Amino acid sequence: MGLALENKFKYDILIHMFYKGFSRTLIYVLSITIFSSCANMQAMIESHAQEEQEISVEQKLQVSIPLPEDSKYLINKTVIFGEGNKFSGILYLQHDKSADDVANFYRKNLISDGWSEIGIVRSRFILINFEKEHRFATVKVMRTMFEKSESEITIGPKSSTQLEKSLDIDSNDSSDEPFIVQ
Repeated sequence: MGLALENKFKYDILIHMFYKGFSRTLIYVLSITIFSSCANMQAMIESHAQEEQEISVEQKLQVSIPLPEDSKYLINKTVIFGEGNKFSGILYLQHDKSADDVANFYRKNLISDGWSEIGIVRSRFILINFEKEHRFATVKVMRTMFEKSESEITIGPKSSTQLEKSLDIDSNDSSDEPFIVQ
């Protein structure tokens, strides 16, 4: 009987040590996982905050198209060549308004600015095409979370001859073929 009690005591001690070691290991692994997840989330938030910026008056003048108030542009995605009426490029913006409100803003204000609306397509996003003189504009408005939206505005010349004229380059080529970037 004494041997049986001694074996049971040893068994109880082993089980206690196993669960104690297991729970410590589990707590250790969970702590590392939680702390690393928090660090990764903080890095994502900081990188996201660094790439968006308020649009300044000078930047609005550079692109010379109507932009919704309180828009923020994504610096890392935006590419602008030239300025004023000769600007070309892609502008990425974030808005605190719904996609429908932003699309309506562009439709109303670009038409007031002299652009002609060519067409509109509505699906998961809203795509609107415009033209003005020898330039085109494509506005893509995407829905995001919490009734917010993003827009991508692409503006450029319609053809190579128009590109040369907009850059004040003399050209003997009078073709109306689209320009090719090589």
